[in-house]
Amino acid sequence: MNSWLLLSLLMAHVIGDFYLQSDKYCKRKEESRLKSLFLYVHSIIIGLLSWAFVPTVDFGVYALLIFVTHLMIDAVKSFMHKGLWVFLIDQIAHIIILCFIAHQYASQCYLPIQDIDFLDQISIPAFMFAILCCLKPTNILIKLILERYKIGEDESCKSMKNAGALIGNLERILTLVFVLIGQYEAVGFIIAAKSLLRFKETDTAKTEYVLAGTLLSFGIATICGLMVKNFFNTI
Repeated sequence: MNSWLLLSLLMAHVIGDFYLQSDKYCKRKEESRLKSLFLYVHSIIIGLLSWAFVPTVDFGVYALLIFVTHLMIDAVKSFMHKGLWVFLIDQIAHIIILCFIAHQYASQCYLPIQDIDFLDQISIPAFMFAILCCLKPTNILIKLILERYKIGEDESCKSMKNAGALIGNLERILTLVFVLIGQYEAVGFIIAAKSLLRFKETDTAKTEYVLAGTLLSFGIATICGLMVKNFFNTI
């Protein structure tokens, strides 16, 4: 399997699925389902974006396959109740399709993301992909996990959610950078400092919400950092 091809397709997917569609349009898809124009527009965008990341004539057939399968998966998802498992199954299904295409497409062409890969120890494209994953997709995932286990439903936690998302983004980026430069002690220091600050709260619901969100946030960022560090081993 061509690792650069898979990374290109995953990056196109994350950008198209999370950054080029708003919550408003997602709700429209869920409400109108197959009648939603955005369902089709979104799938076309995903297909075209994938083709833009792999700009060869013969990849057009695979870009069409990505469009069709993305449309089918999202159409099925629109008939299901929102929740953690639906989100995970949806994303896993998309990733399986992309892995299949990366395995089947035999071209060894030079891909655009390779132009920005100029460091010896760290892959810049893989780092950019990790940053993309650590922001909006991780915010959504953490939110769904907390909802699944009914953490943070107390009224006192609602005012913290917007600030929590911003703080979570910052701490994940810092964690990602510290992991990449091998400063794991700094990651532990940030966790300890944040925990000491938050545990002064007497509100149990807030404490549980912050602790669960923090552990998920740092855990995901650490995994992303380790994947970036080991990307060259998969090429």
